[in-house]
Amino acid sequence: MKIPHDKVQHFAAGAAIASLVVTVTGSLTLSGAAVLLVGAGREVYDACHPETNTADIWDVVATCAGWIPVALVVQLIQL
Repeated sequence: MKIPHDKVQHFAAGAAIASLVVTVTGSLTLSGAAVLLVGAGREVYDACHPETNTADIWDVVATCAGWIPVALVVQLIQL
């Protein structure tokens, strides 16, 4: 199964956001909330601009999935 490039970009953006927020705040909870907020916010923006964008719930899922490896690494570092 080939993962669409768009979903890979969403995943990478979610990981980048999570990394930044957890580095600045030290909180996995806040980093997860930030990733969810940005991912959902982007899709709301896309839904409001259908002439140039396509809203897709799977984009939110892909963005949020980017948080998972960051959370795992943070948890491993804290052991």
